[in-house]
Amino acid sequence: MNQKLTYRYRVRLTDTDAAGVVYFANLMSICHFAYEETLITRGINLQEWVKEGTIAIPILHGEIDCLRPIYWGDLVTITLTPQFSSETELVISYELVTETNREKVLAKGQTKHVCINPQTRQRFPFPNQFREALLEP
Repeated sequence: MNQKLTYRYRVRLTDTDAAGVVYFANLMSICHFAYEETLITRGINLQEWVKEGTIAIPILHGEIDCLRPIYWGDLVTITLTPQFSSETELVISYELVTETNREKVLAKGQTKHVCINPQTRQRFPFPNQFREALLEP
């Protein structure tokens, strides 16, 4: 079974559009923020790896489905489900719900990442520490 990770996010005014709801592109940014924070809380210092020039993890594909409006001030729980599709590819699925009604899904998204050597731009296996941080309970 895939590990499910959660992150809570308070919607900011800057996340919303003129209609007062979260702009769709900002939903993808919020999902990515949850991914980054999850790495940090699980002991991954991606900044150090990037500075060393040993690893890069670009996003190959991203998608988001807006199912219900999300408003300024909403406290959203983002569930991340990481799955390594190969030794060099990672797919993360995201599900967003509000704290007040966890049964109604507000948005669903997905990002596909690839691990590469930044000097050669060739695919490189994800480090074990990275894999374990996302898969271990």
